[in-house]
Amino acid sequence: MISAVDHRRGLTALRYAVLVLVATVLLLPISWLIVSSFRPGEDIFRYAADVGWQTLVPQRLTLEHYRTMLASDMPRAVFNSVFIAVVTVGVGTMVNAAAGFAFAVFEFPLKRTAFVFVLLTFMMPFESIVIPLYTLIRTLEWTNTYAALILPELANGLVIFLFRQFFLAIPREIYEAARVDGASWWTIFLRLTMPLSGPTIAAASLMQFIHQWDAFFWPLVSASTPELVVVQVAIARNMTLEQANWGGLFASASTAILLAMIPFLALQRFYIRTVTASSDK
Repeated sequence: MISAVDHRRGLTALRYAVLVLVATVLLLPISWLIVSSFRPGEDIFRYAADVGWQTLVPQRLTLEHYRTMLASDMPRAVFNSVFIAVVTVGVGTMVNAAAGFAFAVFEFPLKRTAFVFVLLTFMMPFESIVIPLYTLIRTLEWTNTYAALILPELANGLVIFLFRQFFLAIPREIYEAARVDGASWWTIFLRLTMPLSGPTIAAASLMQFIHQWDAFFWPLVSASTPELVVVQVAIARNMTLEQANWGGLFASASTAILLAMIPFLALQRFYIRTVTASSDK
């Protein structure tokens, strides 16, 4: 007879085996991408058709693709993307937190209707609003500026939703006690609720950072000058109608992946905790 303890251990081992298998399948393409960025151009696809140990273990190594990348516009693109993402995270977190606080605490006319429109903003395909958004940016003379890349991305419906869910979980009595003690709503927001919302801030920051880091279509439309090139646009420039620079493409894509992993690995536990808590509510 198999005991209950052995049965649980078997299920746990099976669960981990399935997770390892899924992770391996998901990571293999990324591993091949990074490995291929160190191969000479003529070796990149030599072992791609027949998958074997040589597919992931390069026979020859070179840094030529990375030297070429450093001499291109990729360093400028990394600076632009980091700057845009950091500003968006810093300002956007406060804007979205304030909006979430208002929806959670205050009562005002058409509150539910306004919140429905907030939810619709992250369900709506971005391509459907590109033309009116570009028309607005052009009217304000913001094309080919950092403002065009940052301001439209400050308000995020999903982040507002996460903050609203967190602020709703705070007992109403705490707000009322602070008001009785003479605290203004700004004081309550900045000194009471924001220090408590650390995991939500971390999750929101990660979401906004990744969103801006992966931005391609809007930067391509609104800021096409070489001075404002962003990472994803710089990666795409390795592909043209005539030819493809596979080595440069893999090197720049690998760099973008590794840089994006830094904040993700640091904040992923807060992101998972916040999203799970919000979905439960």
